[in-house]
Amino acid sequence: MAADRTIFHVDIDAFFAAAERSVDPDLIGKPLIIGGSGGRGVVACASYEVRPFGVRSAMPMSRALRLCPNALVIKPTHGLYSKISKSFMEILGDYTPDVQVMSVDEAYMDMTGTEGLYGPHEKAAQAIKKRVHDELKVTASIGIAPSRLVAKIASDERKPDGMFTVARGDEAAYLAPMPVRKLPGIGPRAAEKLGRLGIHTLGELAAFPEGPLRREMGNQSPRLIERAKGIDNSELSTGGKAKSISSETTFHEDSTDRVFLNKTVADLAEGVGRRLRRTGKHARSVSLKLRYNDFTTLTRHNTPHVSFDGDARIVEIATALLDATLKQRNAPVRLIGVGVENLAEPAAQLSLLEAVEPDDSALSSTLDKIRDRFGEDSVSRGPG
Repeated sequence: MAADRTIFHVDIDAFFAAAERSVDPDLIGKPLIIGGSGGRGVVACASYEVRPFGVRSAMPMSRALRLCPNALVIKPTHGLYSKISKSFMEILGDYTPDVQVMSVDEAYMDMTGTEGLYGPHEKAAQAIKKRVHDELKVTASIGIAPSRLVAKIASDERKPDGMFTVARGDEAAYLAPMPVRKLPGIGPRAAEKLGRLGIHTLGELAAFPEGPLRREMGNQSPRLIERAKGIDNSELSTGGKAKSISSETTFHEDSTDRVFLNKTVADLAEGVGRRLRRTGKHARSVSLKLRYNDFTTLTRHNTPHVSFDGDARIVEIATALLDATLKQRNAPVRLIGVGVENLAEPAAQLSLLEAVEPDDSALSSTLDKIRDRFGEDSVSRGPG
């Protein structure tokens, strides 16, 4: 790992709402909620105009409309979002090959040593922001820092359409006055526990003795203290010969709704399956990660005898892992992640005791082609 890294965190502002406005300028400035409008509909994206009313992503639509009755509800246009996301990532890839895609609207860039190509990092960031705006008709915020953690916080703090640089050595001072909830992964329950210790800011957390903190927060305490100081040595995962593929999502509100959790697992699993098929490989294992509202994280794995690359198998195994994990601990969930592991070429996996599932694989590949041609929302699987 480079000693003097420069990481950009680039995030499109209120992506789904911005995408809708990019094709319908009449929506600019209006209060928008993107999501399903049915009785069990959930907010997929809240524009900045509705956020002062308390509307947030992952909130039940019924509650969101009680908070902001004048909001316009728009059904997600997934094909549009996929098209803009693809172009967005291509723009980032023009500046560095070291891009870690985090979601459709968010990525990290390792810009270490690129000053000779693009000038100062702030100049490069402004150029990226300009291209995103001019070519895609959306805005992005960029955080620049020596680590992923601080870069992400910096971009979040300057939304929308902002940019901020945290210089090396200034990380702890930058984070110190912020409330503990600003640290990714600290939810309401964890913040409540820290509050009982008199810890309300990241500076207070960074200075707190590890022993007393461990009694309240458990084994995660040393890592919490490090992160509160802005210490994060995690590498970017930018491709290469991946041995696993995963995707996760963090809810803005903790959830115990099994229908919602099952749907989230299925959506993540299908996205992972599509990425798996693009590699031309098969997987031998599925993983599920749950993070609860108190920051406790549980991870389960299942390695069947049959190798696979089809969505149905990934959804089936991931859903079974969800059931098993919630039986072990049924508490409000903050984050869900789904992954496939032990990737290999199909021919290398086959033996007398192994097989693939051709029907599921063929169906999934067919759905991929339809979505590539007609958009993400052009076709979907049945419930079972």
